This record gives sequence, C-alpha cells and structure tokens, in this order.
Amino acid sequence: MACRSLLIAVLLLVSADQALANWWIVRAADETCLVVDIEPTGTDKGVTKLGKDSYQTSEQAEADVKLLCKESKSQSTSAPGNAE
Repeated sequence: MACRSLLIAVLLLVSADQALANWWIVRAADETCLVVDIEPTGTDKGVTKLGKDSYQTSEQAEADVKLLCKESKSQSTSAPGNAE
C-alpha cells in the first residue's frame, strides 16, 4: 500500500511540473520588452518573441530581458556614420 501511495505521489508531482507556466520575452511595436506567461502566436505583427523558446521561471526571463533589451537599445541609439 505504501508503494502504491508513493507511486501516485510521484505521478502527481511529475504531471504538476509539466502544468507549470512557461514564460516568454516579447518586444512590442513601441520597443518595450515584456515578460509574458502567454505564448506569442505570431499573428500579431507588432509583437516579436525574443530570447529562448521558453523560460521555466519569470526570474530567468527577467534576467534575460535586462541583457536582450539593453543590447538592442544600445545598438539602436547609435546613428550610422557617427563614430565616437
């Protein structure tokens, strides 16, 4: 009986782990980066998915937002032909 209870508990934990939300990084049309828990489908042309395919936690996605959006802002602020 204890073995059966243990097996049921393990199966519940595995299925619950798969049901946890994934997180995505998106860039809106106004260049704002956001972490969202709804996967972008690609039907909205004003939204671009960035980073990995998905993140397991919002903290992982937030850490990548700081890197990805910082890089894109620094690249877009320098005008072509202006060497410093």
